Amino acid sequence: MQAMLIAIALLATPDFPGAIQRDLSLPSPPRCSVCHATDSGGSGTVVQPFGVYLLSRGLRAFDESSLQNALLAAAGEKHSSNGQGVSDIEALKAGLNPNAPTGGTAGDLAPAYGCSSSRPANVLPVLGVAILLCLRRRLRGFADGHHLDS
Repeated sequence: MQAMLIAIALLATPDFPGAIQRDLSLPSPPRCSVCHATDSGGSGTVVQPFGVYLLSRGLRAFDESSLQNALLAAAGEKHSSNGQGVSDIEALKAGLNPNAPTGGTAGDLAPAYGCSSSRPANVLPVLGVAILLCLRRRLRGFADGHHLDS
């Protein structure tokens, strides 16, 4: 059962770039590298000034409402991650990277792959591992003379 819960949690990763796009009415979602070290994203890789700022305003992994609150704080405080006067929210709305010097796009902000990819998740490997772990646990219980359902 624990393996199934872990598998479900792995599939529940939110689409933060898509949520930023929705919350700020952007034409396209920003790249993951606006917050993360790379477009692969991932736990422990929020190193960009904008991402670090959002964390300081309560952003929590897998919690889109905390993202929305952090974006509201950024808008209210007119925070500028690059320290050059253009707020992070204004930069994003202009299609700019809020971490880059004013006027610098720092590359295309629209993601291709990574944390915000709209490609469907490949669920089969995760479910397969979860099922194997459950079966292994059940078989181990039978081998020990215990029935797990009793």
